[in-house]
Amino acid sequence: MTKGDGLRWKGIEYSVRENSRARRVILRVSSANRLDVVVPRRFNRRRLPEIFQAHRDWIQRELQKVQDQPSPAAPRQIELNAIGERWRVEYRGGIDVRIHVEEKTGNILAVARDAGDFEAIAADLTGWLHRKAHAHLAPWLRQVSLETGISFKKITVRGQATRWASCSKLQNISLNRSLLYLPPPLVRHVFLHELCHIKRLDHSPDFWRLLQDMEPNCRALETEVKQADRYVPSWVRMARPR
Repeated sequence: MTKGDGLRWKGIEYSVRENSRARRVILRVSSANRLDVVVPRRFNRRRLPEIFQAHRDWIQRELQKVQDQPSPAAPRQIELNAIGERWRVEYRGGIDVRIHVEEKTGNILAVARDAGDFEAIAADLTGWLHRKAHAHLAPWLRQVSLETGISFKKITVRGQATRWASCSKLQNISLNRSLLYLPPPLVRHVFLHELCHIKRLDHSPDFWRLLQDMEPNCRALETEVKQADRYVPSWVRMARPR
C-alpha cells in the first residue's frame, strides 16, 4: 500500500510504500519533482530525511535527468501484449463528462481531455489500465492456480514501482497492472513464480526446483522478466492515478 502522498523534503514531493521483502530503503525518481520510496516493514520513517540527505547528490542528478528529458506526449496507441489488444487513443477535449476514458467499437479509446493535458490523461489512462488488469489478470491467475493445484488467498492489483508481483506470508498475491504490457509467456511465468512462493517464501534451491518442475525454461524466462520494463511505455511509469 502506498502511503505518504503530500509529504515533502526540501521541496521534493515523495510517497512511501512498505514492502515486507525489502531489505533496505529504495529510492526512485518518478517525475521532475517526485520521489517514490520503498521501505522495509516496521522501518522508522523518521529516518527518511537523513537518508535523503545522504543521497542528496544522487537525487539531484536523477531529478535533473528527468527535467532534461523532452516533454512527454500523450499516447496515441496502447498495445496490451498480454491479452492481445491494441487500442487507438483519440482525444476529445472540451466534453463535460464524468467518465473520461471510454472504449468504443473498432478498438478506439476515447479520452475526454485535450491532448496537451498530459498529467490528467496519464492519470485517467492508468485508471483504465487498472480496471483492465482486474478484469483480465485476476481470472488468468486463478486459472493457472487451478492448473498447478496451488491455491492462494486473495488477489490485489497495484502499480508497484519495482516488482511485477509479490506474495505475502498470508498467501495473498499482488499483481502489477503493467503486466498487461508483457507477452503472455512472461506473464504466465510471473504467475508461476508467485504461486511457487505459496509453497516456498524464499528463493532457495527448493523454490527453484519447484518452479522448474512447472516451467523447465524458468531460468531463461526469469532473465527476460528482469528486462521486461522495455515493454512498458514511459507514460505509465510517470502517471499518478487519481
